[in-house]
Amino acid sequence: MNPSAQIKIKSFKDRIKVNYVQDKEINSSLSCKLPFTKMSGLIQKLIEKLYHKQWIIGICKGDIKDIILTKSFDPEITWIPVKSFDNFHADPFLFITKNGNINIFFEDFDFNKFYGKIKLVSFDKNLKLISEKVLLDTGCHFSYPFIFEEDNRIYVFPESAQSGGLFCYEYDPKKQSLNLLKQIIDLPLLDSTILKYEDKYWLFATMKGQDPYSKLHIYFSENLFGPYNPHHDNPVKNSLIGSRPAGNFIKINGIIYRPTQNCVTRYGDSITINKVNVLNEHRFEEEPIMLISLNKNRHSNRQMHTIHTLNFADQLIVVDGMKWTFSPFDQWRTFIRNRRLERQLSVSKYDIRSNPDG
Repeated sequence: MNPSAQIKIKSFKDRIKVNYVQDKEINSSLSCKLPFTKMSGLIQKLIEKLYHKQWIIGICKGDIKDIILTKSFDPEITWIPVKSFDNFHADPFLFITKNGNINIFFEDFDFNKFYGKIKLVSFDKNLKLISEKVLLDTGCHFSYPFIFEEDNRIYVFPESAQSGGLFCYEYDPKKQSLNLLKQIIDLPLLDSTILKYEDKYWLFATMKGQDPYSKLHIYFSENLFGPYNPHHDNPVKNSLIGSRPAGNFIKINGIIYRPTQNCVTRYGDSITINKVNVLNEHRFEEEPIMLISLNKNRHSNRQMHTIHTLNFADQLIVVDGMKWTFSPFDQWRTFIRNRRLERQLSVSKYDIRSNPDG
């Protein structure tokens, strides 16, 4: 890996933990000085188990350019509830039709089937629900339906790492359907996000396996549909802060910004906006310029904790956040369900409870 590609923590370095190993050492030191720290941590974990945790989607008005330039994120978010505790909604991507309707592609994960499908929900300008439809359900896991618009056509690259590859679909607005075009790359990529820059297409992703949150890989091609070549320094970055993609690229005044996930304390804890300084076939450099988290003091964010996706269109922004609901009974039901899934699917507790994608 190119040493110059290491993340540079600047103005907010005291707000996020830079290194996981360092964090463990700090916690170990504190626990030696304060014998009750381990006990209080255990109590906290027991309390947390009484809350059902569920990803849901939020939408708000806002200019992404102003947010980046002022380095301030505190909008009034309208959170869209999920009807069942057996599902979560995450990874929202947004596009606006000519009539002004708001359309959101997202992952609808069903814990009873233990896989995600891609759904479309449409609202009018006043956020009144127009329609909701399943676009992609093959029995295999799909998530992160990345949207790329080119030549008045809408392409969707949903994550399908479980099947071992990345595939491109074209969206038909009239039929509201996704049509498979071709396989793009034969690798189990996570949260693939594509940027067109200097006459090339640059694909950013992490990889399913041992380091799904920290090792960033880049691939490039002269054609949107490939073939894609690996970057010379892959993995170009190895950090639990600011590696895994968290939404589409943001271009402001010729500068490229990249939303990324922070996964030091937990999966998808918050978002770092990175400024891309160098991107070519042999070098990649970026630096963090902003941390995005939820304002817990806002009434609209009551029960909301983490945030791990951010996308935008016109003057609208979509995010996802984890909602905590006090529900001991449902947590007990979830515990029983997870034990059953472990036996049926031979997956670990971490896979079931934390993040089916990684």
